[in-house]
Amino acid sequence: MKAFKYFVVLLAGLAAISCNKEIGNELPAPQDETGLITIRATMPEGDLTKAGAHVGFSWYWSAGDKLTVISEEGSEVYTIKEGFSAKFAEFVGKPVAGTKFTIMFPNDKAASTDLSKQTQAGNDNYDHLKYVASLNNVDDYLSFSFSPEWAAEHGGTLSQTGVLKMVIALPDTVSAVTNIVLAADSPLFYTSNGDTKANRLELALTDAKADSKHNVTAWMTTSWNEAVVPAGTSLSLSVKTDKNSIEKEVVFTKEGKLMSGKVNTFNSDAKGWMLPSHYASGKGTQDKPWVIKTAEQMTYIKDDLVEGEIRYFKLGANIDMKDIKDWTPLNAASPYKKQIDFDGAGYTISNFSCSAASYPSFFGVLYGKCHDVKFTKAVINASTKGCGVLGGYGGTTGLPCEVNKVHVQGTITSTAGNNVGGFFGTARECTITACSADVVIEAKGQMVGGLFGLDAGLGVTVRDCWTSGSITSTASIVGGICGDLVAKGSSIINCFSTASVTTQFIFGGIVGRAVAGQKSSKSNCTNQDPQNHIEKCIAWNTFLKSDFVTDTAEHYGSGAIVGQTAFKNYLVGGVRKANLDYSLCAANMTAGGYDLFDQEDSSPENPMTPGPGNYAFGYNGKASAAGETLSQVAKRIGWSADVWDFSGSEPKLK
Repeated sequence: MKAFKYFVVLLAGLAAISCNKEIGNELPAPQDETGLITIRATMPEGDLTKAGAHVGFSWYWSAGDKLTVISEEGSEVYTIKEGFSAKFAEFVGKPVAGTKFTIMFPNDKAASTDLSKQTQAGNDNYDHLKYVASLNNVDDYLSFSFSPEWAAEHGGTLSQTGVLKMVIALPDTVSAVTNIVLAADSPLFYTSNGDTKANRLELALTDAKADSKHNVTAWMTTSWNEAVVPAGTSLSLSVKTDKNSIEKEVVFTKEGKLMSGKVNTFNSDAKGWMLPSHYASGKGTQDKPWVIKTAEQMTYIKDDLVEGEIRYFKLGANIDMKDIKDWTPLNAASPYKKQIDFDGAGYTISNFSCSAASYPSFFGVLYGKCHDVKFTKAVINASTKGCGVLGGYGGTTGLPCEVNKVHVQGTITSTAGNNVGGFFGTARECTITACSADVVIEAKGQMVGGLFGLDAGLGVTVRDCWTSGSITSTASIVGGICGDLVAKGSSIINCFSTASVTTQFIFGGIVGRAVAGQKSSKSNCTNQDPQNHIEKCIAWNTFLKSDFVTDTAEHYGSGAIVGQTAFKNYLVGGVRKANLDYSLCAANMTAGGYDLFDQEDSSPENPMTPGPGNYAFGYNGKASAAGETLSQVAKRIGWSADVWDFSGSEPKLK
């Protein structure tokens, strides 16, 4: 059997090998003198038309072809006689007794034909294709046609293989192809005419050079069992070229079928090709994130981020990054539009370090999400503005970020520049929930915080977080959670800090300053209405201390929860440790009026009452009861038991 084709590309595999021309069977097949008989057979015609053009695929007889006829009483093999034509042939063999017959081409092994190892010689060559068919339980075998119509007329059915035609547009750099694989996550395809399914179809090619349009046309014989590709299925198309391997993801928006007896056409454009995954698994998509299991695989992330698109990554093991000494932040170049979803899956990244010149951190600018991961023994060394373990920026204008269930432990050292934090130097369009930082921060600039230094003018929400360790700045505006809130509506809710805070002035156990970015003055504190929500936060700091002051002047003061605040902020339910270790610069202590005292809740309609000192504009909340634990305080003021575990002296995130 040989094959020939008609040209014109079909959509979604719907071109048929049908419209068969039958041979009449009015006369019985002639007997010969040796007891053999001659039977007559017709191949499928395959002359469908669409839009006036011939389409489809056609088969024809060739020398050496054989048929097997099987009945309930026995079977015989028939060999082709000379004088056959493309569509009609006569076969000779012994007669078969019985009333119902199965006629198989090319032999009785048709059902187990192996279609898994096919090789195509040259671009758009189809000489390797095989026609395999079975007329099942028909009432005649003397004169028949391989067509569903003939089978139905004679009380049976037809099983016949199909054809998959793949027209693949390749990148301009590809000149030849040696292998093509179409793969699914689960077994979808038949690689024989039996019942067993496989998850891939594979075709080897020899001397298959791309045409002038950089296309390769590949042909495969497909099973007579029809494979269904459900809507929404994502298939991986992999091509081995003369230089390397490339792959892409193909998503079926509607159900597809590899139909038997038909030409099924699969078209792929030149978009979306990528190098094969250097990760443990995955495709970088939401359903199939790239899975990272080694430190080396971490180094590939940066090159696989694409501006204007989102890529998904997931840890599959704990990662020790001690041997990666010169980490380049993933998204540190303008316009910062490389979006990422980084899922730690509960694993830990240890010994991460970075001293990059621009936004030294893991992400640089985090545009996207980071969640369910721990960083331990992290080291950040910065000599420029803006640094933190996660990012110099957490989000930026129009490029928001979300951080959830992330813990950071390590050291951040900044020798110059403002905006330093355990997570981010600056947070902008950023949400941080159920996170923690146990950090040692040493900074020489302003706006320093346990989670972030500055909120940069666009809303930030922090909820259910804690910090510990030590936070030191030789300048000012320092807080256990945040250094400076300047955006209208930024919120810090249900958070605590046990970190020690040391700086010159304007510092708080939770927030250093919250006056809408205005300079420190009583007028700004009185008149500004940034509507920051600092609610149910607990200052349980080891100490809050003024240091590094070299003059003898009185300075803007500090507070247990907020160092300096606009009086119209929402300051609700704050609690400080009853015996909080709190000290200001010598001039303020001498002047008096800066001692901690209990304050009622405040809002724009009910502004905060400041302290009696000249620059005492901090918010202290109310002192805890003597002997009350941090967990008891958190539970008393209404923190959620769904988020926090209160069984110990300090609350723990669940």
